[in-house]
Amino acid sequence: MSKIDEVKNILKDLEARVPDIIGSAIIRTNGLLIASALPSEANERMVAAMSAALLGTSKRTAEALFNGTFRSLSLEIDKGNMFLIGAGRVILVGLTNKEPNIGLVTLEMEDSSKKVGQLFQIEE
Repeated sequence: MSKIDEVKNILKDLEARVPDIIGSAIIRTNGLLIASALPSEANERMVAAMSAALLGTSKRTAEALFNGTFRSLSLEIDKGNMFLIGAGRVILVGLTNKEPNIGLVTLEMEDSSKKVGQLFQIEE
């Protein structure tokens, strides 16, 4: 099985385990899309680019304010939510409905990000 197929399976499994997740993607930290399971109305390239921009700002904020390392970001929007979790050189992005079970979303996304991070560990 190719790495892309493995990543797609991780995304499908994540969405199956967490009904509140309506879409997910794996992107490189430079904004290139690796794989996605996003809703048909979502612009994959836009999601990837915006996620990378949010990651960059979050990393700089973590370093400047806390001399720390970025781990995750939760963005609450009036029509849904966006979650970013770092996984080495890639980012796991999750889109949810308006009122998700945040604990479950976070727990399952962290688990999935570890799996994805292991797949891309060799590249680091």
